[in-house]
Amino acid sequence: MTAKFRVQFLVDAAEFIDKLDEKTREKVIYNIQKAIVSNDKELFKKLKGEIWEFRTLFNKTHYRL
Repeated sequence: MTAKFRVQFLVDAAEFIDKLDEKTREKVIYNIQKAIVSNDKELFKKLKGEIWEFRTLFNKTHYRL
């Protein structure tokens, strides 16, 4: 599949992902990669301008990035 957009992480976002445990980090990254090719509104939402929020539910915890 072809990517529909490109993702750039702010330093704080990259540090947040790095601090997650391995399984959670893998799930968050998987959902970001899935959103890039699928435009799934359950996985991401436009907040304003070029700012988007990625959403992941893993182990009964919601992660928003």
